[in-house]
Amino acid sequence: MLAADEIEAALSPGYELRGLEVKGPGIRSDLPFFAKVARAMLSMANLRDGGHVIVGIDDTNVAALGPGLQRDHLASWLEYDDVARKLAEYADPPLRFDIADRTLSSGAIVAAIQVHEFADVPVLCKKDFPGVLRAGACYVRTRKVPETAEVPSATEMRDLLDLATEKALRAFVERAERAGVRLTTTPEPDASAPFREQRKDTW
Repeated sequence: MLAADEIEAALSPGYELRGLEVKGPGIRSDLPFFAKVARAMLSMANLRDGGHVIVGIDDTNVAALGPGLQRDHLASWLEYDDVARKLAEYADPPLRFDIADRTLSSGAIVAAIQVHEFADVPVLCKKDFPGVLRAGACYVRTRKVPETAEVPSATEMRDLLDLATEKALRAFVERAERAGVRLTTTPEPDASAPFREQRKDTW
């Protein structure tokens, strides 16, 4: 989870990063706003090492690090179970995340949401929200511009498939070891061996 000074340092250039998106301000019960936050979180779950969504910072003036959240708005985001329950309507499989409040040097108080990368398979959107979310879509953080979008190119799709393949391979190795199967690496063949054997015959 990012500390307040880490959030400030990351956003000091005045724009979002691939692993850091800002939203807000807004209250969790505002359904269109919640759908936008959910969209950002879905994309972070599909990013290697996950990412952060900061609620309470105006994305049209990121460097100002404001205006922050009203106390009741902040409290609505810190109700973890309620946030998780609502997110479960949109994410398949469910997201793994943490939430904490952070007070920035600007005086703004924000909700920092750390989203962990998917555990086994990429996260898909399972419910429509008109104009924001599409059921069946796979949202990612794009490489060319740090924004959330449906998989836009082969590059982002390969990133996602590589990450999923690594996780599947790791799971296979762990299951094999639990079953008592010992996996070892095979040494690369020595290309010079046949030549050495031939020379031995002439000595």
